[in-house]
Amino acid sequence: MVILEKPFVSDLMVETLEKNEIPVLKNEMSELRITKGKVLSDQEFSEEYKKVGKLYTVSENALGWIYDHIDNQRFLDSISIVKDKSAFRRICRDIYPDFFFKELNINEMKQADTQSIKFPCVIKPSVGFLSKGVFVVHNAEEYQKAVDNLLVEFSKTGNDFPEFVVGKSRFLIEEYIHGEEYAVDAYYDENEKPVILNIFHHKFMNESDTSDRLYLTNKGLFDRYEEPFTQFLTNINKTLHLTNFPMHIEFRYDGQKAVPIEINPLRFTGFCLNELQVFVSGCHPMLSFLKGRRVSKEEMWNGKEELTYAFTVLEMPADAEGKKFNDEKFRADFPGVIDVRCGADRSSGVAATVFLEIETKNLTDLDPIMSLDMHEYVR
Repeated sequence: MVILEKPFVSDLMVETLEKNEIPVLKNEMSELRITKGKVLSDQEFSEEYKKVGKLYTVSENALGWIYDHIDNQRFLDSISIVKDKSAFRRICRDIYPDFFFKELNINEMKQADTQSIKFPCVIKPSVGFLSKGVFVVHNAEEYQKAVDNLLVEFSKTGNDFPEFVVGKSRFLIEEYIHGEEYAVDAYYDENEKPVILNIFHHKFMNESDTSDRLYLTNKGLFDRYEEPFTQFLTNINKTLHLTNFPMHIEFRYDGQKAVPIEINPLRFTGFCLNELQVFVSGCHPMLSFLKGRRVSKEEMWNGKEELTYAFTVLEMPADAEGKKFNDEKFRADFPGVIDVRCGADRSSGVAATVFLEIETKNLTDLDPIMSLDMHEYVR
């Protein structure tokens, strides 16, 4: 069962839903995108969920409907716990007892004693999406600037995202997690066992970069990180006891331990970017969860051991009103493009998302993507 919502639903998602006759909630997005298949009313969808017990969303904008219509308090409590970064940090205390974090409202942040804060640190909404309101700060002066910028940024976002997607009332201050960042798409099966579908290396220009510009995946990542990430998910579920639960989780890994940054419930990588997996294995991650069509690591990378797959999220410049992404220029500058998706909801600030394939030995050819001036790629 699937709920489609803004900001983006891919053609591949629509094709997969219709071909496999997967029940979809009738709402504004499904009426716009689904032309055939099983589209269910609110009541029909709620009743079907009681029978099936598996639910996937493309966006956390669907959470409001779920809270209002799904009669399963344990399920709703599970969503709230993993969605709320502060609540999740409290759950992780037994695994990471020395990890520094505080939850404050904006007024408390203004008045906070910076001597009590462990720098460098990260400031972010307790409930968030797409790196909005996320700041890396290294000292008291940067901290104050970040608090001032938060007020400006959230006044601009207005009603672009619902309160349960980007919470504006509470913020988390936590110690900066060193190491490389990785994004993982996974789910817990009916026996509370974790199944990992995607592992992406999230690349950054520098320590202060918080963008979603470039993610990579290859066989080497699965060989190295599938086991430690699975172990973490196993350990944390001894407390959470999640079943039939899809999620997107972000880690920092310093070579010795994997520290979670956040978990996003009931979805995989946003903007349907988890579908990069289809180009690798031929299997849609949604079907892996809903239908149990799991592809082993060996099958996934058979014949593609020397390749790396990547996706990039390309932002629309704030002063580029009325312009569109220059697909032709991007393809000319970065050979290996296998799919370009333009036209997502402009309120998200995204000009396009792009999938690429490259030989791993030439991986540095993608590094310029992280510092692109997007003014050169709109017209």
